[in-house]
Amino acid sequence: MATEILLITEAKSSDTKSFYKCNTPLYRSVKSAFEMQFGNFETDIDFLAFFEEIKCKIEYLVTEEIDRKDLTIRNKQRSENVDSLSKRLRTHRPKCIIIIMKDIEKFVLMAIERAKLSEVLFIKSVPFPAMSERNRINCELGIAEILKDYLAGH
Repeated sequence: MATEILLITEAKSSDTKSFYKCNTPLYRSVKSAFEMQFGNFETDIDFLAFFEEIKCKIEYLVTEEIDRKDLTIRNKQRSENVDSLSKRLRTHRPKCIIIIMKDIEKFVLMAIERAKLSEVLFIKSVPFPAMSERNRINCELGIAEILKDYLAGH
């Protein structure tokens, strides 16, 4: 089954924190953005069920642990994972891609190009919701606006 909306970020947080455990800034921002568009969810379980029901998924550019301290190594890891992401994109066959982190946009766009997806994609990027309150707000508002625009066209 194809993924309708694929949110792509750099890498998993850790073994103890993840989007699907509902305990990361990314999770909180995505949930907040969806609530702006679809209304409040009673529980995290309700939100995750809705997220799955409308065929949304989270994907990562880098699937292994990433070096967050050394930018040279970090960019090398990003670059080395473009082909892997392109294969996963062919599996997902998303109609809408939201890139969550401006710094990975060029790598994700390379993966999208290499995936040679037949569908015309709706592709947008937003800042990662960390490092500042402004990034968090811009991430949430950006995702909410993308959802609104995408759903209006489909």
